[in-house]
Amino acid sequence: MKLRHIRTAAISGIALVALAGTSGCGGQSAEQDSGSAATPAADTATSADAAREALREVKVSDCAYAGKQGVTAQLSATNSSATATYSYKVTVKFTAPDGTALATQTPSMPFVRPGRTDTLDIATPYAPKAGASTGGVKCEVAGVERTTG
Repeated sequence: MKLRHIRTAAISGIALVALAGTSGCGGQSAEQDSGSAATPAADTATSADAAREALREVKVSDCAYAGKQGVTAQLSATNSSATATYSYKVTVKFTAPDGTALATQTPSMPFVRPGRTDTLDIATPYAPKAGASTGGVKCEVAGVERTTG
């Protein structure tokens, strides 16, 4: 009978050690969780920096009234990365010479390779009133979403 009690005690001891080891792992993951709580703030700063960089990479290189085409804009996206291919979703606002909002468009510029500049022509309808000036139309990049791929 003594041998049976010794086996039971040994098995119980091993079970306690195993449970204590599992508990220790849980403590480490709690530390990891508290460490990752700071990560979203860092990601936010990185996201804000990336958004500013993306906005600098996309420009309106030409904006003009083009008769039947309306107001045309030529966009250019310069990928400043040395390694990543980016796709850009651009929000462009068109404004008439008198300041009236004409339209907002959201074209995409997919797969701009590293170090390259791609262009895209877009247009929005505009029929000026008789005798109104067609000079002074405005096209501006209001926002840019940049994704890899």
